[in-house]
Amino acid sequence: MSSMISVRKKYKISKIIRLAISYFILLVMAFFSIFPLYYVFMTSFSNSPSLISLSISTLLPKHIYFTAYKELLSANLYGGTFPLWIRNSLILAGSTAIISVLLALITGYALSRLNIPAKKILATFIYIVTFFPYTATAVPLYLLFAKLHLLNYIGLILAYTPGTSIFAAFIAKLSIDAIPSSYEEIAMVDGLSRFGAFLRIIMRLALPVVALTAILGFSGAYLDFALAYSFLLPNVKAWTATIGLYYMAGLLNPASAPAYNIFAAGAVIMGIPLMALFIVSQRMMTRAYSSLAGVKQ
Repeated sequence: MSSMISVRKKYKISKIIRLAISYFILLVMAFFSIFPLYYVFMTSFSNSPSLISLSISTLLPKHIYFTAYKELLSANLYGGTFPLWIRNSLILAGSTAIISVLLALITGYALSRLNIPAKKILATFIYIVTFFPYTATAVPLYLLFAKLHLLNYIGLILAYTPGTSIFAAFIAKLSIDAIPSSYEEIAMVDGLSRFGAFLRIIMRLALPVVALTAILGFSGAYLDFALAYSFLLPNVKAWTATIGLYYMAGLLNPASAPAYNIFAAGAVIMGIPLMALFIVSQRMMTRAYSSLAGVKQ
């Protein structure tokens, strides 16, 4: 009896130790994840353009200043303003996300359901293309679109979309492969066309892929600097937020001290749409998994 009690005590102690180690690791990971965000956030409320030092007195400031936000939202640089550039980025990123979702789902559906020639070879080729870094295509894309006189928003959307939709098409194919074809067959027996079954059945069940593709397409276009810089630099009013923030924070001139508080304020403002998109997409994925239905008998 005493041996059983000692075994139980040892088990409880070992369980407590495992839980303590797990919570310690989680706390360390959370600290390293949250601290950079907190640091940028506090820098944006600093009155000094320099970076705040890593001390308790600066990381927990007694005064909060909105100087960087006021200057960022009211300044006019070469005829352009930061709110205008934010609007440009949202239009560009939103258009890219919508087109990427449509192309990815249509391509994934074709590779999964339709008997097209060389389907396996095409799927393998798409899979291989996903391994190429996006930056490797920046120069060829610029030269191509310059030749076509498309160094504008339309050209940027066309340049951004393949990088997202190719990867998302492969993910969409795998997701649609897991959806029983009997779902569509029953829907078509009830009177829907193949396209109608695709819209009302496949797209609904593939909402996680839709959410993932939307996040990738939106964030990729929204945060890009290199292609946007090369395509839109001559037209200040067409700049995206990343280009405008680069100039307004003084990062262009290495001889002068950059205004890191303005840069941090711009990063905080630009992060709001991304956070909202992530929350909406998370809810979409939750609803998609909770609303999966069985086959109609």
